[in-house]
Amino acid sequence: MAMVYRNLLSLTSIAVVALILSGCNTLGPMFKQRDAAQPVASGSPTAEQMVAYLNDNARRLQTIQCNHVAIDCKQGQQNAPGLDGLLIVQKPRKFRLKAKVLGQPAVDLGSNQDEFWYWISKAEPVPYVFHCDYQSMERGQVKMPIPIQPEMILAAMGVSEYDPNRTYEVRQVGNQTELIDKVISPQGRPVTRATIFLRSAAAPGKPQVLGHVLRDEQGKDICAVHVQEIQIHRQTGAVLPQKIRFQWPSEQLEMTMRFGEFQTPELTPDRAQRMFTRQDLVSLPGFDLATWSPDEEVKKTRGVSP
Repeated sequence: MAMVYRNLLSLTSIAVVALILSGCNTLGPMFKQRDAAQPVASGSPTAEQMVAYLNDNARRLQTIQCNHVAIDCKQGQQNAPGLDGLLIVQKPRKFRLKAKVLGQPAVDLGSNQDEFWYWISKAEPVPYVFHCDYQSMERGQVKMPIPIQPEMILAAMGVSEYDPNRTYEVRQVGNQTELIDKVISPQGRPVTRATIFLRSAAAPGKPQVLGHVLRDEQGKDICAVHVQEIQIHRQTGAVLPQKIRFQWPSEQLEMTMRFGEFQTPELTPDRAQRMFTRQDLVSLPGFDLATWSPDEEVKKTRGVSP
């Protein structure tokens, strides 16, 4: 049974990681705007300059919503059916992505202050709602096969600020500068997350932040995201994604995401409660990533009635 769960989680994680990391390119302004911070210095920018540049974009946003997210995936030579989704993000840790295939629900990915979850309709043998509380994540108790941090989703969409008090490494690679942050994976293993800048000032309409790379302990790329097109949020002037390309080399996986116009919705408490919890998924079987068990088994172990 444990092997079945492990195989199931490995397969569904491929799709989920694509969704999680595909937005990891929109952390900073990519050309100078009205009331924008000063551009990152050309040549050899410091970590402080790059963090300030990234945070300027994040502070422009509190809640954003995109009603049209087109997702195309390819693994090897095989193309998957296209997904059409809705994405809403709210500081500091809330998000929800719902996507459909041919009008039928296919993916549900979400987070609130306490936990994150995901569901893939075609997962086999059981389409579980995989979930995990953040306390277990911070203790390194999540048995996911890949070291993904849900906070990357919020950072990717430009609403999560970088900590200016952290120690970052700056590395020059050709015409690019990497801002490197050493973090811990859900399994408690050290990984690095690099934000890639163009060293020179980007031309108007072109990305200054070229993408993001997650690397393992040996420095090998786990995944990478490349910025292809951007858009400017009309209400705030923040830079948000228009088109991005995701690559996961070990799985020969590529994914392209295209975002329609982002809005700043007014969320009532009732709508926020519905949007940022998995209460609409309670009828589906669940799987706890921290205990590595279906919810029904956890309930039986704890003597809780189903």
